[in-house]
Amino acid sequence: MIYRDYGKTGKKVSVIGFGGMRFIKEEYESGAYDKCAELVKYANKLGINYFDTAPGYCDDASESIFGEAFKDMNGEFYVSTKCGLWNAKDADTARERIEKSLKKLNVPKINFYNMWCIKTMDEYKEFIKKGGIYEGAIKAKSEGLIEHICFSTHMNGDDIAKVAVDGLFEGVTLGYNAVNFAFRQQGVEACHKAGMGVVTMNPLGGGIIPTHPEYFSFIKNTDDESIAISALKFIVSQKEITAALPGISSIKEAEENIKATENLKMATDGYLEEMAKNLSLKLNTLCTGCGYCDECPVDIEIPKLMDSYNEYVLSDGNSKIVLSRLRNHWNMSGESSRNCIQCGKCEKLCTQKLPIIKRLQEIANL
Repeated sequence: MIYRDYGKTGKKVSVIGFGGMRFIKEEYESGAYDKCAELVKYANKLGINYFDTAPGYCDDASESIFGEAFKDMNGEFYVSTKCGLWNAKDADTARERIEKSLKKLNVPKINFYNMWCIKTMDEYKEFIKKGGIYEGAIKAKSEGLIEHICFSTHMNGDDIAKVAVDGLFEGVTLGYNAVNFAFRQQGVEACHKAGMGVVTMNPLGGGIIPTHPEYFSFIKNTDDESIAISALKFIVSQKEITAALPGISSIKEAEENIKATENLKMATDGYLEEMAKNLSLKLNTLCTGCGYCDECPVDIEIPKLMDSYNEYVLSDGNSKIVLSRLRNHWNMSGESSRNCIQCGKCEKLCTQKLPIIKRLQEIANL
């Protein structure tokens, strides 16, 4: 395993972290977290020491799963969790959220606490306003309940850079991969320059990269290397990146992800500029499958429909591929897209600010 400094915090974290959003539902829905916890401990034995979770992940089981593992984790570890504007409205309720996370995680302090999922500069201002969530985190830090205050974001590179310059945070977690790196690069560089830790989520583009290996073959180092490993190496080969956060749901995945640290060659000057020549603007419009939009009041399965719409984008408008994806992968026709009442809730929740309503209309027209 390779370890890097997390900004100026004095902590060294594994370049491959553990994203706690992909535990297998059948293994945790009964409330018996032992099997999932064993996976966490196994990953720690492999050298992973950075574990990322949040309230609500895995039907609100993720923090508790990590807490079960942390009870008797032998190796050193650091935990990152979060608080969103939907979890707390002010400093006092943020404090309550922190205490809930501490109890679930079975730890005396949270190493990295994130202002969760900042999508716009207006939301950023809401977090840091007087009496807001950030103020609650500052107080908790002064009491030793939090070590480092960070933020997670899906903003564009320009806005991420603006937040970095303000100097309020010690680290950032942002969506960054071979799909969208050119559109977030300015933010990554600004955070690194500000001395912040830079952790990347969605390293496989929400599954887009491994399901379209031919489209992303430009990142492969050798023919026998899997596209998933190439995608991880692409990220952690950059000196500005502290760690990548693949979701891990099995021992096989944990072992596979670790391979990204083997024979790793650091990116040279001009590497990203050369790689960017292989991209098109449409790649930044692909849904990464985060699932935040899945709260439709008329029960449209939006994440599945948006996943299928990705095929429409990648194929330059081939409707047959979209309908095939819906039928063969999701076992659905897409007819539910006609039920959209255009309330806009999904678009407000979308971390990428995609035109979901328009896309549902297009699928309906297909």
